[in-house]
Amino acid sequence: MFRSLYIIGVVGLVLMTSCEKCKRCSYKYTVTTIQQTVNGEVEKTDTLSGILQDESGANFSEECIKKDQEFTIEQYYQNKKDTTLLDNFSFTCVDL
Repeated sequence: MFRSLYIIGVVGLVLMTSCEKCKRCSYKYTVTTIQQTVNGEVEKTDTLSGILQDESGANFSEECIKKDQEFTIEQYYQNKKDTTLLDNFSFTCVDL
């Protein structure tokens, strides 16, 4: 009986301390170009999307942390939005 409770306690402790929460982020923005044609100007709008890279050049699209920590990925994308020259830069983060 004691052994069973001990094993259940150890397994529960491991699961509670190793649980992670994850978040995935991506960005998008639109680019409008004007093309000259024989009939005049044509406006073309493209939506571009992607993921940011961290300081080392690796893709920074997903972050998993322990429950007692805070995400840095959302702040990283917000900093990019605050410093970019693009007017319509937006990002989306979802919990996994």
